[in-house]
Amino acid sequence: MNFFDKLFQRKPVVDLDELNRNLAPKLEKIRRPAVSLCKTVEKRNSKFGGQPTANSSVFEWPRDNGKPLAFLGQLDLAEIAKVYQYDWLGDRGSLLFFYDIVEMPWGFDPKDKGKWRVIFQAEPNNTISYPEDLTTESRLNEIYVSPKLVQILPNFDDPAVEALCLSDDEVDAYIDWDDGVSSSHHQVGGYPKPVQGNHMELESQLASNGIYLGGVEGYESDAAKKLESGARDWKLLFQFDSDDDLGVMWGDCGRIYFWVQEQKAKQNDFESCWLVLQCG
Repeated sequence: MNFFDKLFQRKPVVDLDELNRNLAPKLEKIRRPAVSLCKTVEKRNSKFGGQPTANSSVFEWPRDNGKPLAFLGQLDLAEIAKVYQYDWLGDRGSLLFFYDIVEMPWGFDPKDKGKWRVIFQAEPNNTISYPEDLTTESRLNEIYVSPKLVQILPNFDDPAVEALCLSDDEVDAYIDWDDGVSSSHHQVGGYPKPVQGNHMELESQLASNGIYLGGVEGYESDAAKKLESGARDWKLLFQFDSDDDLGVMWGDCGRIYFWVQEQKAKQNDFESCWLVLQCG
């Protein structure tokens, strides 16, 4: 290194082609399949907004404190399974997603439970009308979606990336590559695309078990230490992005994430799903 390089501490020039060649095989180890939900004009059972399809003989519109929740959308599990079959998610029936889009709970408070619902329908057969007291604000535009299999990478701060022991240049290349190629914002399964922090499995585990997470005290409590191993049981069920076409924005251009415990999902039990909202 010459005198001026030492004086100004110039970084050596990086051969980007070689960097990417060396990085590619490492990334293959951590890619994960996800089902991206792509908008389509073709009428399908999977959709965002509109009115839900359910078994009208048993379905009751979910409410919180007497107010009806907004219907976010429905996912046909057979349509999902056609492109990718998760071993923790069934291939029959449908899932209906509801949320309080007025209060927009974040999910860090155990008291938020009930402000969202995920309802499994084994045999949906009728279009359900909106409750008369459901506000216009809570009626999302109807958009059909088509599932598509994609391969995605975790966020750069995910433990799977840390385990690769990448160099600083490789981390920079990883972030650029991931942002430009593998992002999938409306999706089922796979790695989440976090906005604020990559610890939603732990947040779901702790908050769903009664620990308030509005400060670091909750995460550092003795009760949290006893529960934290259960974070690995949580799977990303549905990631829902802010979307102008639907007329929804979660906080400041954020996303909401529905999480489910693997064993409960295998039994079509989604009553204990937890929701996390993140925004910038």
